Amino acid sequence: MTRISRIERTGNSWTVSSEAGAVFTAPILVNAAGAWADRIALLGGVQPLGLEPMRRTIITFDAPEGTKLDGLPFAKTIPDELYFAPESGRLFASPMDEVPSEPMDAQPDEYEVALAAHRMEERTIVKVRHIHSKWAGLRTFTAARHPAAGFAPDAEGFFWLAGQGGFGLQTSPAMAGIAAALIAGDPWPVPDVSAEELSPVRFVRQPA
Repeated sequence: MTRISRIERTGNSWTVSSEAGAVFTAPILVNAAGAWADRIALLGGVQPLGLEPMRRTIITFDAPEGTKLDGLPFAKTIPDELYFAPESGRLFASPMDEVPSEPMDAQPDEYEVALAAHRMEERTIVKVRHIHSKWAGLRTFTAARHPAAGFAPDAEGFFWLAGQGGFGLQTSPAMAGIAAALIAGDPWPVPDVSAEELSPVRFVRQPA
């Protein structure tokens, strides 16, 4: 991983320079920087999409003695206040928090950690006697809470691939196929979704 110091469009190519002195040049720049995607755009003089990074917290703890974890499903409450499932010989749980955050290496907040344990005990018969591990991550959303995939209308060769929210892993095969279709002309992989529905044009302010 390296920090980018400069992005500029020169002729028919994008040039990306790192703080370490590395320089990369290509005709198409794919902005798949997650929580940092808007900042990458600004660095290149491209209008941002108004992306919102949200922190989410996870804890792991022991299941009740004798529990056969192999048979346990992923479970969640309605409304969205808790989900839990087996995780590496234990259980994991999240309070399904969505805390606005600056782009950063997110760390778990003690309140959300305690909230996860509290909701687990309140909504199930499981007692969280010891939290073995805890972590947090940033889930980044567009205003529509649907991904943005497509070329920026205000910058040639600048391709947005951002705003997957909490579904990056699940949607990655489809989103990779969509990106390949839009950039390289591969067959469109998702018949029930159109390129217009994912276009970043939806979020770019139009001149008055």
